[in-house]
Amino acid sequence: MNRASFRAFFHTALIACGLVCPASADEVRVWNFEVCGDASLVAAPAALGPIVIEGARNGVFSGAVAVESKSPIAGLKAVASPLTGPAVIPADRLAVRYAVSWETVGGGPGGLDILLESPPATIPVSKNRALAGVWVSVNVPPDAKAGLYRGTLSVEAEGMPVQSVPVELTVSDWTLPDSQNWRTWVEMIQSPDTLAMEYGVPMWSEKHWALIAKSFRLIKETGSRVVYVPILRNTNQGNEESMVRWVRQRDGTLKPDYAVMERYLDTAQKHLGGIKLVVFYVWDSYLTRSYRGQSYETKPETPGPAMERWELLQKGLTVTMLNEETGRTETGFLPHYTAPESRALWQPVYDELRKRMRARGLEQAMALGIVCDMEPSKEEVRFLHEVSGGLPWIAHSHFSRINNKPLPNTALHGIAGICYEAHAGKAYQVNPEKGRLFGWQVPELRAELNRFNELNGPCLRVRQVPQLNITGRQRGIGRLGGDFWQVIRNNRGQRAFQVFERYPENHWRGLNIGCWFLAPGPDGPVATARLENLREGVQECEARISIESVLVDPEKTALIGADLASRAQKMLDEHQRAVWRSIWSNEEHLAMMGAISGRNTYEAIWGALARAGVPMPDFWAGEARTLRSTEDRKGIEWFVASGWKERTRHLFEIAGEIQRRLK
Repeated sequence: MNRASFRAFFHTALIACGLVCPASADEVRVWNFEVCGDASLVAAPAALGPIVIEGARNGVFSGAVAVESKSPIAGLKAVASPLTGPAVIPADRLAVRYAVSWETVGGGPGGLDILLESPPATIPVSKNRALAGVWVSVNVPPDAKAGLYRGTLSVEAEGMPVQSVPVELTVSDWTLPDSQNWRTWVEMIQSPDTLAMEYGVPMWSEKHWALIAKSFRLIKETGSRVVYVPILRNTNQGNEESMVRWVRQRDGTLKPDYAVMERYLDTAQKHLGGIKLVVFYVWDSYLTRSYRGQSYETKPETPGPAMERWELLQKGLTVTMLNEETGRTETGFLPHYTAPESRALWQPVYDELRKRMRARGLEQAMALGIVCDMEPSKEEVRFLHEVSGGLPWIAHSHFSRINNKPLPNTALHGIAGICYEAHAGKAYQVNPEKGRLFGWQVPELRAELNRFNELNGPCLRVRQVPQLNITGRQRGIGRLGGDFWQVIRNNRGQRAFQVFERYPENHWRGLNIGCWFLAPGPDGPVATARLENLREGVQECEARISIESVLVDPEKTALIGADLASRAQKMLDEHQRAVWRSIWSNEEHLAMMGAISGRNTYEAIWGALARAGVPMPDFWAGEARTLRSTEDRKGIEWFVASGWKERTRHLFEIAGEIQRRLK
């Protein structure tokens, strides 16, 4: 039992024994907060009003209230009614969840982030108050009639009478495409090992597969359709086992076993949907021979991590061996790809992989991975290119290798193509009057890799990331952790480490997957407030793309008319300015900036202002850090109170007006 669970259990026991009283009615308050804000930072809540939600057909949209007391809150429960208006949205399309905070050691998300699917027994007091959120999320039917829908959210707790909170949902007359067809790129990675460790279930047991299925269902809602199949073990993603396992037969030969891979892909295709990319994880950083002029083939002189990595490199490719008689697995090694005997081992494997992927309709989705800042040698790339039949690679790195180089390319050593990359350096567009970028139109598949752990931060920043990219030079965002939360505890029982930290030989430093969008619920993974904001941010991007795809086409622009085109562009520009105003408050500075670039928005702003001659402190100086922190806090406060819901409604309304005009 972790500390949070013990604290809740302890408070519940005290309440049951009459030693601690639950909150009384006059102590408990229910008040509204914005889902893109942070209830834990609200010092003076306004009087309770309706939960106001803006939405569109075929999307999911949320609103929330906070429940607060100076004493522990027991018996919290909420029920949503159907929504009535132009038609009825039944109650089974409304999800009620309970937002609670994390307990992690450094780097963990803040605020009321975990969205539990059932109410916790007790909300304990932390920092002089007990605080929880109650979210209501509406899955708007694809055939819903546009208009205003009303219902109630009934909230109760021990010692508090039922509070009936009005719920008001406006459905705009626009229909979102299915998430399978979203054009905003999202890559969210699933971690089988985290789930097995969190819930204490054997790897690849039926209980484990059920947990994996739940993770895939949650990830699906973001539009992500990427699956990784580890061919190596002990990977940078924390995979303890390879999914293609090797059986040593009586005659000493090795036979590949595909059972785990097949079940994993079965689960993904059933619960994730139409897969767009299947990455066979065939290379990792411990295999690096040289990097930036440093050789890793020379034996280090002293013991330590470098020596351990060198010794592992000498052993060859890390794989999982399977004993067919006992079903047990153990660590094993195969010769390096460049060894003379490797072709006889791997050619049949890739022939079989292609055959199996073809049978699933996934042959065109196959790719090799993963190139990071370090990359396989030319000899390794040539070998894998030949045995795989020319499969392209994916890359997760600081820099771009395929800028303006869509497939077919030979970006990797002039031999193999790279079909997708997530990279840390981004290009943004601030002031639309200085030009417009359409990241969703970029021909090569490039996405943001966020390496500053910002996506475990404020919900608003998560919500804005997709738009920052598609109005820049990226098609979306990648290398996001799904269920990559800190599952390994320190000696105090606190969440402190992620699964990949077990394998320092494959540490990627600042490129490790430092964010996660799912959370551990009592019985399996659950969503987070950040996951819901990411989804809503992508849905807004889809509305923007539906509009821009018309505005960049002269024939379609003529069909909708000059007035609607002008109103649409003005609205999109207002959206873009509002995002940047929430990041940097000096509007004179914002007006100066057009296309800017950096590893994050603040680094890009710093560079642009410095080039424009604006005196700025050194980016890493204490003064600069304080300035950025202040701007971030002020910007979020401004945005939350700036009429963002009205802007969202206007976005959906314009998208719908254009959609109808083109019918």
